[in-house]
Amino acid sequence: MRSRINKYLAALVLTLAAAGCATTPPNVTSIPNSANPTTEIEKTDQLLKEAQDRQVDALSPENYADAKKALDKAKEKKAKNKSNEDILEQVSYSRAWLEQANSKAELAQTSMKDITDARAGALRAGAPQMFEKDWKKADKQLESITKSIEKGNLKPADKKGEDLTAFYRDLEIKSVKKSHLEKAEDNIKSAKKDGAEKRAPKTYSLAQMKYENAEKLINSDPRNSEAIRRASEDANRESVHLLDVTRKVNAGNTEDLVLLSERQQRTISSLKNEYSSTEQELQSSQQQLSQSEQERVALVGRQAELEKTQELSEKADKLRKEFKPNEAEVYVENGKLMVRLKGLQFASNKSTLNPKSQALLKKVDAALTDIDASKVTVEGHTDSTGSFEKNKELSEQRAEAVQKYLVTNGAVAEEKVEAVGVGPEKPISDNTTPQGRAQNRRIDLVIE
Repeated sequence: MRSRINKYLAALVLTLAAAGCATTPPNVTSIPNSANPTTEIEKTDQLLKEAQDRQVDALSPENYADAKKALDKAKEKKAKNKSNEDILEQVSYSRAWLEQANSKAELAQTSMKDITDARAGALRAGAPQMFEKDWKKADKQLESITKSIEKGNLKPADKKGEDLTAFYRDLEIKSVKKSHLEKAEDNIKSAKKDGAEKRAPKTYSLAQMKYENAEKLINSDPRNSEAIRRASEDANRESVHLLDVTRKVNAGNTEDLVLLSERQQRTISSLKNEYSSTEQELQSSQQQLSQSEQERVALVGRQAELEKTQELSEKADKLRKEFKPNEAEVYVENGKLMVRLKGLQFASNKSTLNPKSQALLKKVDAALTDIDASKVTVEGHTDSTGSFEKNKELSEQRAEAVQKYLVTNGAVAEEKVEAVGVGPEKPISDNTTPQGRAQNRRIDLVIE
């Protein structure tokens, strides 16, 4: 301790020698008169608060107090509407004193690290609120030591430094105990007063042991927050249990009977939890089975769809072999076979089949017989020339002509063939050109 303070004093003496006994602070940096006094006061207020958080008020009390006084004067001058120059002068004094306080506090923190560390620990533990009188007493001793050091007197620091460190550490331990174990301590005392030590010795001993374990942990390492939290929770829980057992024993039960009843209740609770867990697992299994069934049904559906697609693809391949490229186009669309009769021609505004078209329909007749079609829809299409109604009627007449031919030649039964007139509603090419209009005048077979 003494070697650290000697280092601090050597640096501090130089500072004091430079400062002398001036009533104004050294190294004042003026603030431009154009600055906003309110803003500068607020900034300095914040600097003082930050310094206090770093314990500067305790480590360099006189300089910190001078900084605060100067700022208070600045506030007074502002309240009296004094000139910016007068107000900002006091603000600059406040900052200069604070700068000196920060410098001395930094040296003190290095030289009195044990004291400042112990004080910081007690501060974090809430000592100022829980043990206000003791805290003020300790801080008064610290103020006395730092003032003595500022004046070049080492004796108080050398004599009281270690004791003050121990005092702050004791405050930290007491504060941690109070915040974590006060409830457990009160419960154990209350139970003891009600005869727990004699009437419920097993529970009392366990609660006392949990409390002592937590207390030992705090005494040895008051900053081991997580371990202290767990140990304190155990102690508090067991102290509540002790109160409950004591109440039941005082009502006429024996401790052994009370503890046996508790064990039975825990067993029942455990069995209920196991039952609940098993029930949840069963529900989960049922859900999985249901999901598996849904997946199976979906898989069967996909398999059926795949088989149907495969079957249609095979039929399409078979039909393509029956026609030349300029006669018909065969493809699969929306799960159905489509045969576009490109070579089927009608005279303008007519629905009569010419010999060339009849020859093509013979091939269609043979192909439909070969693939065993269950239903055939004959779609008649026209270009957009002329009225819509006329084209609609004409497309239906042409579809019926093809239907009649297929039924007459026995390819499919009459009830399986349907004729539909689509008119110009579904063009496959441009109606503005002769070639496009020719492609739109067509017959499509939809085969299922």
